[in-house]
Parts: sequence; structure tokens; C-alpha cells
Amino acid sequence: MLSKETKDFVFFIIIIIGFIMSVLFMGRFSNQTDFGDAALGKGTVSFYAADFDGNPVHYMPKHDATNFIEGLRKYANIETALYLGNSQSHSINQLKEGDNTMSGFLFDELISDSILFLSASIPNANLQEHYLLFEYFKQKLKSLDLLILPVFFDDFREDGIREAYFKNFANGQFVINHENETAKTVNQFLSRNFNNESDTSKALEVNIPNVSESDFKALNKTTQEVVEKELNEFLYDRFVFWKNREQLRGEYFTKLYLTRNTIFNISAQTTRNMIPARYERNFNALKTILSRAIEDSIKVLLIIPPLRTDIKYPYKESEYTVFKQELKGLASENVKCIDLENIVQAKFWGYSAPTQLFKTKDYDFMHFQTEGHRVLADSIKPYVLNLLR
Repeated sequence: MLSKETKDFVFFIIIIIGFIMSVLFMGRFSNQTDFGDAALGKGTVSFYAADFDGNPVHYMPKHDATNFIEGLRKYANIETALYLGNSQSHSINQLKEGDNTMSGFLFDELISDSILFLSASIPNANLQEHYLLFEYFKQKLKSLDLLILPVFFDDFREDGIREAYFKNFANGQFVINHENETAKTVNQFLSRNFNNESDTSKALEVNIPNVSESDFKALNKTTQEVVEKELNEFLYDRFVFWKNREQLRGEYFTKLYLTRNTIFNISAQTTRNMIPARYERNFNALKTILSRAIEDSIKVLLIIPPLRTDIKYPYKESEYTVFKQELKGLASENVKCIDLENIVQAKFWGYSAPTQLFKTKDYDFMHFQTEGHRVLADSIKPYVLNLLR
């Protein structure tokens, strides 16, 4: 057992190495990394399905929810199925011309049956965030008849509502009009973020040197405003690292993550233990989603989603088995649970970004090529038709 002093020293060394690596490999910024997709790897890209007129039918929080809803007006009078997923829903490995996601395939095919198939997804989405999305779309869509929810064991390790994805909900002053423990927690998050004034330190991160007056309204033309503005313009004009500090920050945390994994030999196949408190909160959120759906006569299709099983997967088998049993135990007259764990062949799975230094790729247990999306769409479609017809 390492002493606290030894642990502190090891983590200090990791931080220093991570910083050095981020500077050395920062490059010229000619092809800057999108750190929102960094974990997907170079072979996997985000792809958001759209209708035949180019209107999005797959929503990602951080995008404009109002515009998304507005684009659906022409479908207002038909039955609607909503699929809430994680990055598996909006990612394609080895994208080729003409490829599509499960969401795109099902929208294209089901619209001819007068069924509107919509999707919304968040990377590593936990069930508390899905509950917020469900309540939001339940209020905004005129007709919601079927909720489809793939439940990922890995996402039960996640917790809370991430401001990066849901700040726009808070600024729009959305609240959940229901009293339950999960709703209370979510509404508390939203209320903390209602109409927050621009943070000056955040304002200085963007649009330099042409900083608008509104970005500095909190400073109200003080000496601080003048000094900070002049200082940032000076640094921006003379030092490349200042222009690219957002990129440097992203590179730093990426290299820090890789350094830690290399030292402790952590890879994509390393077992991820269940975190009991988070598991319980997410399972409670899932049960709340089901009860709220049943109250409003919305049918639910729970899915045990595809998992790459031809190699060692990163879960404790005993914990994963119990998880699947508990999901199946939620089935009822209005809630159907299906197991699609083994439907995607090994050859259709992708590779993720490297999880250690000096590696170029790693196994991916979450994302697959368009052929995997095709198989998933074909597997889900009969259940959608059966539940809505």
C-alpha cells in the first residue's frame, strides 16, 4: 500500500510529464483537435441524421434545441418515437460516402409508415441526463408515443447533469413540472445556472482581440476592464501559445490522461468497477423515467445495447450479469426489454483513440461502422412497428 506522500509524488510527476508532453506535441495548430470528439479516435466521427430537407432529426444538447423543435413542425400530427442514446448513436467508424447511423436509417424507413423516429444523444450519457432530456421532449413534442432507451452499463459510472451540455436548457429557464427526487436534483442544477452573468475569465477565452463590450459588462468600464483587455490584446498579438491556449489546455489534459494510463497500465480492456452510489442514482432515474412514461401512456422499449464480446470487455462479468437481470426485471405491460448485446459482428466494431502513450489506437467497445448501425436499425425496427401499430 503506497503512502500518501508517495501517491502525491507520483501524481505530481504525472502532471509535470503531461504538461511537457502537451507542449512538445502541440504542433502548429494547423489541424486543431476537436476535444469534444477526441475520445472517439481518428477513425470515428460524429454524424447527426437529418430529414430529406436537411432538418436535423438527431439532437445533441449544446445544439440549439429551439431550432431543432422548429424543424419538426411539419411532422406534428404523426406518431413519434424518441431514441435517447450516447455517442454510439451519433458515431460512425471508418465513415464512407453514403454511410448513415441507426437513427438515419430508421428515420428514412419509418417516415413512410407515418412514424417520426427522432434521436437525442450525449457522450457518456447517464440516466439522470436522459431523464432531463425525456422531460424536455415530453413538454416540447406534441406527440410522443414511444420512448426507446438503450441502457449502457458503462454509463452507470457517470453522475450528475453536465453544464457543458445543458447550460442552454438552464438559460431557457426550463424546469421539470413534477415532484420526485430526480426532478428535484435536476431542477436544482437548472436553477443554479439560470441567467448566469458572463464570467469575465471565460469571456477572455474567446474572440480575442475583438472582445465585445457585452462580454465585459460585469466589469462596467472599470480600470480592471481596460487593463485586462489591453493585456490580452498584447499577449494575443505576440505569443502563439496565448492564441492557442484552449488547444494547449486540451492537449495538456489529453497527455495527462495518457501519461496516467501508461504509468498504471490502464487500457480500454481494463475492468471498470461499478460505483455503487452512482449506480443507485442512475437506476432510480431510470425507474423515474419509466413511471413518468407510464403516467402519460408512453410506451417504452428498453434495450441492452450491442457490446463487443469477441475479446475481454471492461466489465466485471458478475456485475454486468446482475445489471442485465435488473433491467429485464423492469419489463411490464407498458415496458418491453430486449437484449441486443450480440447482434453486431466483431468485424464491424471500430477502434478508439489510444489510451496510452506510444500507441496509435485501442479497442472500441462502444462504436462501430455503418454496417453495425444497419444491423441495429434492422433489429429495432420490428419492435417499433409492433409497439406503435
